[in-house]
Amino acid sequence: MRVEIKQTADAAEPYAVIYCREIDKEVLTAAEMFKRGSGFVTVYDRGQIVVIKREDIFMIRTEEGRTRIYSENADYETSNPLRDHEAFPGFMRISKYCIINLEQIKCFEPLLSGTMQVTLKNGLKDYISRKYLPDMKRYLGL
Repeated sequence: MRVEIKQTADAAEPYAVIYCREIDKEVLTAAEMFKRGSGFVTVYDRGQIVVIKREDIFMIRTEEGRTRIYSENADYETSNPLRDHEAFPGFMRISKYCIINLEQIKCFEPLLSGTMQVTLKNGLKDYISRKYLPDMKRYLGL
């Protein structure tokens, strides 16, 4: 497969276009790779750079100006801002400071204030703000 990269000021974000005579396995694989990205995230853990799979991420939060990534049993720091993780497939922003992995949801608890609390399978909890609640309700089919 021939690859061509063009730099342009018109592109607000990177995008890929695949030209082909027919859609075969190679084209589908390439398209899926572009959609998914690498499937891995690099994080920092006590001075080491660690590579973790996206599906192992439960929650991504901004705390005190730092982005933290929570897995089942550990939490890590990343140099990437929260918005860089927002487009991960299977993840949803639930507040200004938090993104969760939809596959790791355990339960929801409606609160009197009109918000909702989500509990993840590893016990982490966070609040879904009113701004993002309609998206979550659509996801849940409510």
